[in-house]
Amino acid sequence: MGNRAWLYLCSDEDEGAPPAEIASANGNLPTLWQVLLASGESGAAPDDQDLLGDVDGDGNGAGIAADARVAHQRLGELAAFMGAHSDRDDALPVLQFDAAAQYLGELIEEHDDDGELWISANLNELSWLHADGSAAYVHQTRTLCEERWLAVRQGMQAGDLAAVCRLLDVQDAGDASGWAWRFGFGGLSHSYFHEQEPARTVSFEDYVAEGGDDDGAWLGGGLYRYRVDKLWGLRAVDPESESDDNDDCWLPVMAPQWDAIWRSGASDEGVLWISREGRTGLLRVTENVASVLVAPRFDAVWDFEEDVASVQVGDKIGLIAADGREILPPSLDEAWNCAQGLVVARVGDRLGFVDKSGGWAITPRFEDAGSFCPGGLAPAFEAQAWGLIDRHGYWVAAPEWEDVYWDEDLHAFITERDGMQGLIDASGRPVLDASFAALAPLDTSADAAELWKSGLMRISVLTPDARRGVVDGEGAVRVPIVYSDLGEVSWLPSERPGIPEPAPDGQAGRYARILANVGRDDDGDETWAEGVYDMAEGREVLACRHVLTFGLAWNGGYGWLVMHADEAPCPYNVDGFFVGVARAEGDWLHEPAYAWIGSPESLQTAAGVYNGPPAIAEQWSKGEPVRAMRGDTGGLVMLHRDGRVTPA
Repeated sequence: MGNRAWLYLCSDEDEGAPPAEIASANGNLPTLWQVLLASGESGAAPDDQDLLGDVDGDGNGAGIAADARVAHQRLGELAAFMGAHSDRDDALPVLQFDAAAQYLGELIEEHDDDGELWISANLNELSWLHADGSAAYVHQTRTLCEERWLAVRQGMQAGDLAAVCRLLDVQDAGDASGWAWRFGFGGLSHSYFHEQEPARTVSFEDYVAEGGDDDGAWLGGGLYRYRVDKLWGLRAVDPESESDDNDDCWLPVMAPQWDAIWRSGASDEGVLWISREGRTGLLRVTENVASVLVAPRFDAVWDFEEDVASVQVGDKIGLIAADGREILPPSLDEAWNCAQGLVVARVGDRLGFVDKSGGWAITPRFEDAGSFCPGGLAPAFEAQAWGLIDRHGYWVAAPEWEDVYWDEDLHAFITERDGMQGLIDASGRPVLDASFAALAPLDTSADAAELWKSGLMRISVLTPDARRGVVDGEGAVRVPIVYSDLGEVSWLPSERPGIPEPAPDGQAGRYARILANVGRDDDGDETWAEGVYDMAEGREVLACRHVLTFGLAWNGGYGWLVMHADEAPCPYNVDGFFVGVARAEGDWLHEPAYAWIGSPESLQTAAGVYNGPPAIAEQWSKGEPVRAMRGDTGGLVMLHRDGRVTPA
């Protein structure tokens, strides 16, 4: 399921009216949202689709709200900039920005001009990934949004298209995948944006004029449904039509004759569900020619998974294929989605697994069971305990746990006993006993399956007494389980803001960022110190004594960029901290005695992160020194990659 987020348009006109969903995301905060939420304030967010809501229990959860009309103006500025810097009106970002601005504008126009109107983000699930809780996550996110928009505006004012694209998390104006998912056009809740690979080549106005937004008319694959006298038919846009009359822009596919038509979930988007007089059937459209595969006869249907769907006749469930073939006549009491080629099915009070030929791969004998997962194993419940079975029904991990379930982020099975978690890999090999409060991948951006294959899987573990460490895929401790928190090293410079850079060649999976709780500040908030742990050498490269630590890579070398707090604040640093660079081994290349290196902006801001480190890397990669300011005198000096300091 992932960690989801939603964006809503909210109004004070009718307190009982539900908010309008603008967009949704899964596992990230799209840059589009950051633009819209700049200058936003923290506050409770709508939780219509949030199953768990406020896990912190403070009544607010993780929400940010921003003035909708001001947000729309920002989006309009971006749309105008992209249009001015494109040589074609139908270029991908031009069409998408214009569409997004019109879409949001139409939602806003539905409300009174003088009423309060705001965009609200429900970030509850994303905040679960933040070790310090929802309030800290919201504070960090608000800062990110504000600084991102400030940097984008500066780039637009300078007319720097390349810089603006980088700040918007895309490689360049033609980066279709980047615009769709990292920037976030693909998550907007209008059918115009649902087709992203490839993205639409028609304008938003033409799409709407062609009926593309009428009652969810778009069905995918270039097909649209339309209704006449309460009956639904199918049509497709005529690419050769030059008529201004909307009625002349369509190719007929199927005359209106069905009570309903909707998507089936099949891999072939032309396969659709149809219904008439309370019964459901199946049809397929190929090259704009429709044919009924199964006449309406099912009492209920469930969407296809792996091109297998469950169908109900009377009180029994059967299975059909996406080509209309009957896999298994209605004879089951219950059936679930197809996964890894097998369907969990119940007959009486026992569960088994049916294959795609309709035969019992595993006859019903379990009290409960879950779907098969990558690696060919499935959780099964017998004698009041969970274990893992193979595709023949044999126990690979005997039933002994209170729960066993697949964790996609770890690409492994979590086992639970007495409230504690353990780990079994995809092949069924025990890795960790159920003795930890929580488990998570250390590297959240890499492909977990590939990490297991390469032997680089690193698992962050949390003990019941809130100590953290790292173990590998063999269960061996790589980082002692003694730290207050830990995470991935952030490597700089970053080519694209918000997109993690990989470690230098040959160093993947070697380092972890470690944190220690060192007390509380004057406001009573917890304070933290950071360091770096070398999992290859089994030692702290940097002890937990620093405010911030970053990996710093340049051509031919790498080290550590640190921000350090001394007893007396630095008078020439905006935060009062000192900056330095350590060698890869942890000794000082340039001690933290500088107000800044490369650029004067704070390393606690996006401007600092995306200006200072690139300047260091660029100069040192060329063998040239980089400018820095001494923290004690304010004098300018030049820092060399061999450790020398020369006058500026």
